[in-house]
Amino acid sequence: MLNALTASITLSIACAALSVFVVSRRWAFIGEGISHSGFGGAGTAWMLMLLFPRFAFAGLPELCVIVFCILTGLAIAFLSNHQRTNADAAIGIFMVASLAWGFLAADLYRAHRHGEPAGFQEFLFGQMSSMSASYARSVILLSAAVIVVLIAFGKEILYCSFDPEMARASGVPAGLIHYLLMLLVTLTIVLGIRIAGSVLVTALLVLPGATAVLLSQRLRTVFIIAITTAAVGTAVGVTCHLWKHAIPAGPAIVLAMFFEFAIGYVASRIPFSFTARADRPWVD
Repeated sequence: MLNALTASITLSIACAALSVFVVSRRWAFIGEGISHSGFGGAGTAWMLMLLFPRFAFAGLPELCVIVFCILTGLAIAFLSNHQRTNADAAIGIFMVASLAWGFLAADLYRAHRHGEPAGFQEFLFGQMSSMSASYARSVILLSAAVIVVLIAFGKEILYCSFDPEMARASGVPAGLIHYLLMLLVTLTIVLGIRIAGSVLVTALLVLPGATAVLLSQRLRTVFIIAITTAAVGTAVGVTCHLWKHAIPAGPAIVLAMFFEFAIGYVASRIPFSFTARADRPWVD
């Protein structure tokens, strides 16, 4: 559980840094589409295990989840970048189709094997207690890599997030940055499915940023608040799970972050408070 706690906090920090861009670009629904496609990937693995039991192996569901999330993320990035199709409609189609396929495959697996498909509860709601030490190390390393990429390309990502047209005119490779940011979002979703599940993992990419922008418009402060919100919410959720194992860690983390958001909303409505918002764009 110490490995799981460290991995969860590290991932929450990476998600918090990304959440500022997710909120600013209104990508919350995009995250939903990618995360739910992971459950469709698990459904594909269950069907393959049912049809070709000789070729099934223990890591097949995780592999299919990764492949489905990456493909969905790239498809959504293409649609949202070129605007040839209504991106919201495409995301909604991916989301409902993936969920339907996952539940259909799970029911067919139960009917023929008379047992629960491998990882059904974990992919839906997360299962931190089953996280191995090697997986925890992978989460820590990949989350650190996400943070390093955000620092390395921070100026370009900020420019493309808040003024993409001007970024293109200035010579910034806006298309490449768009796909890079979508890939980072997809990666954190794939890592977070084991912690919060495909149903709730998007909250890690929305609540910290949404809370931060309520309390400040200074960019540096927004990032600090988002990271603090994510780290505290994750620590509280994992502690609740350790205190009483009947409380799942993923929902507890999300509810803790939602409680922080509610506090931030109330604080932002107090006149003349330290959270008073300036009538100007984000500045350092």
